[in-house]
Amino acid sequence: MATLIQIDAPERVLSGFKLEKTVKLMKLSFSRILLMHPEIDVTVDQWVILHFLYLHKTLSQQELGDLALKDAPTITRMLDLMEAKALVSRKADKEDKRKFKIMITSEGKENHNKIQPLVDAFRSEAYAGLSDDQLNILEIALDTIFTNLSKSN
Repeated sequence: MATLIQIDAPERVLSGFKLEKTVKLMKLSFSRILLMHPEIDVTVDQWVILHFLYLHKTLSQQELGDLALKDAPTITRMLDLMEAKALVSRKADKEDKRKFKIMITSEGKENHNKIQPLVDAFRSEAYAGLSDDQLNILEIALDTIFTNLSKSN
């Protein structure tokens, strides 16, 4: 049986709700920013896929799903939409014809380069008032929580 840890004062008990509502608000806020740029025509989740492909050049659907924390049917639907927009391309894996290699297209790279400054400005606004040390501590804490939860999933 797990033991709950309570920090000295009751008001210091950390709530998962605080983390969840912050994540949801960040996604909603950035989604609104993207909607103000209809020429981009990318959702927040599609941006995540685009960004991973921009960084890694080529990934399998499984790798994309693992990185984006999305299941296989969701990744397939997203890639179908993104391929229709000419943002990504899929090619059969030469070693395993059941698998596909996913790559970002030149149009996808152009969109990535349009979106990245919006991401940077959004993050600057969201993280305003936090020092580099505070951001580093936050990142370490989130990595620890993620690692702890990954062990059971």
